[in-house]
Amino acid sequence: MRRERCWVWFRGGLNESSRWVGGFQATIDAERGVLIQHPGYRDARVPTWRVTTVEPDDLEAPPEGLDESGPWQFF
Repeated sequence: MRRERCWVWFRGGLNESSRWVGGFQATIDAERGVLIQHPGYRDARVPTWRVTTVEPDDLEAPPEGLDESGPWQFF
């Protein structure tokens, strides 16, 4: 199990654009996807394409291989 600081891609809503959000901890283990943790959000397991451990140059640029149709979260 490995923990790293990361940024997570959030899909925009009615009043906000899609963007990378920092301040998360990513836990990579044997399970599918990446477990993300942040004090202001509930813990969630998300697909690897939504997480980067390198700060994006442009916080509004979408991730490589963006899959708009999901899945956005694993339960």
